[in-house]
Amino acid sequence: MRILHIGSGFRPFRRGGLVAYVEDLMDAQVARGDEVAYFFSGRSYPLVPGPRLRRWRRGGVAMLEMLNSPLYDHGRQPRREVAEPHVERLAREVIAEVRPDVVHVQELAGLPSSVLDVARDAGVPVVVTLQDYFLLCPTFKLLDAAGQVCLRREIGADCVATTALDGRHRGLMYEETVRHDAPRLPDLAARAAAKLAPPQRESARPDASAFQRRRDVNVERLSRADVVIAMSHRVAEIHAQLGVDPARLRTVALTLAHIERLTPRTPRPGASVTFATLAAFESIPKGGRLLLDALHAMRAAPGSFRLLVFGYADPMFVREAEALAGVELRGPFKPADLDGLLDEVDVGLMTSVWEEAYGYAGVEFLAKGIPLVANAIGGVVDYVRDGETGWLNASRSAAELAALLDRLAADPGEVAVMAARVRERRDAIVKPMSVHADEMDAIYRDCVTATRAV
Repeated sequence: MRILHIGSGFRPFRRGGLVAYVEDLMDAQVARGDEVAYFFSGRSYPLVPGPRLRRWRRGGVAMLEMLNSPLYDHGRQPRREVAEPHVERLAREVIAEVRPDVVHVQELAGLPSSVLDVARDAGVPVVVTLQDYFLLCPTFKLLDAAGQVCLRREIGADCVATTALDGRHRGLMYEETVRHDAPRLPDLAARAAAKLAPPQRESARPDASAFQRRRDVNVERLSRADVVIAMSHRVAEIHAQLGVDPARLRTVALTLAHIERLTPRTPRPGASVTFATLAAFESIPKGGRLLLDALHAMRAAPGSFRLLVFGYADPMFVREAEALAGVELRGPFKPADLDGLLDEVDVGLMTSVWEEAYGYAGVEFLAKGIPLVANAIGGVVDYVRDGETGWLNASRSAAELAALLDRLAADPGEVAVMAARVRERRDAIVKPMSVHADEMDAIYRDCVTATRAV
C-alpha cells in the first residue's frame, strides 16, 4: 500500500510524543512492506525563499519537507490556517507525485486545514488522527483565557484573549531551525541567522470572527474525512460535542515503539514509597501548581516518601520545589534512559489539569509495572482504572491529591498490591507497534474499499 502521511516536524528537530508516534508508525509500515512518504511542515530559514520542498530520506521513508511555511506562528494565523494557496499547491504536487492509496493526516501545525480538501478533491481517502485539540483550539490545549477547560462553541472573543496571553515567541520556528542546523552551518552563518528578525505577523490582527471561522471550518472539514481517529474516548467525545460528525470518529489507542521494550521493574519491599513525574513541572496545565500545592498540604512524616521529578522544570516551580523535603529534581532525560530511570519508582503521577488527549507517560509507567495516581480528566482515564491500575483524583483538587499521596506513603503494602495488578495486566495495556500498524492497515483498507465503491 502507498501511504502519504501529513504532519509537522521530525526528530530531533522536534521533540514529543506526537512526532515520535508518526515516525514509529511509518517505520512499522515500511517494515510491513508499504511504500511510505511524509509531507510535512519543517524548518524555516530567514534567507531562503519559500515555501518549497526539500526531498530526503529517513530510512525507508521518503521525506518531503516543506521549508519556510507561511504558517510559522502556530495558532495565531487563523486566516491562513484555513486556506493558504502556496501550501495547497505543494500538497497537490505531492499527492500527484506519490499517488497514495490513502492520506493519513497526523497534525496540521504549519499547514492549512484546506489540505484535507486537497486530498479529497484528488479522490484519495483521508484518515485524520487527533492527538491534541489544535483543530478546535489555536493554543492546542482547549483552555480558555482564565485557564479553564473550554467546551464552548462560540469561542472567537476568548481565542483573541487566549492567544494574546500565549508566551511563544513568533520567531520560534526560526530559532529552532538554527538550533537544529547549527552544527552543520558555519559559525558566522548561524550567528547571522539567529539575529535576523522573523517575518511579521499578518498585517491585520486576527479578530474574533477569524478565530470563530477557523473553528467552524475545521469542524466541517473533519466531518468530511473518511475516518477521524481519536487517541482516547475523551478526545472523541469532545470533538463530537463540539460538532464533528460522530459517524466519522473512531477511538484507537496509539502507542510508541519503545513502550513495549520497557521491562517491568523489580519490587522493593520494605522501602519508603517513591513517587515520580515525567512532566508535571513543565507547566501549569501539566499540573505543576497543583502538585506543589498538594505537597504543601501533605501530612506524611519526613522520610516516608520521595518525589522524583524527571524532565524539564519551569523556573516558576524550581525554587519552591527544591525547598520541599523529599523532592528531587532529576532534570531532562533521553527516551533511551527511561527504562533505567523508572526502576526506582513505585508510583507514577499524572497531574494534568487540562483534557490531555492521552498521555504516553502514563502508559510508560504502566509498562514498567508502576501504578498511577492521576487526575480524572482527559484520556488518562482510558488506562487508569481506580482500584485496578491506580488511583484517581476524582475532584482534581490539591487536597484530594495530598490525601492520596499521604495514604500511599503510609501504606507501601497497598502500593505493592496495585503494582502486582498492573504487572498482571501488562499484556492488555502495552500494545506493540506492529499490532497497531495492523490496526491502521485495516482502517486504510476499509477506506480504500469504500472510496472505490462510490
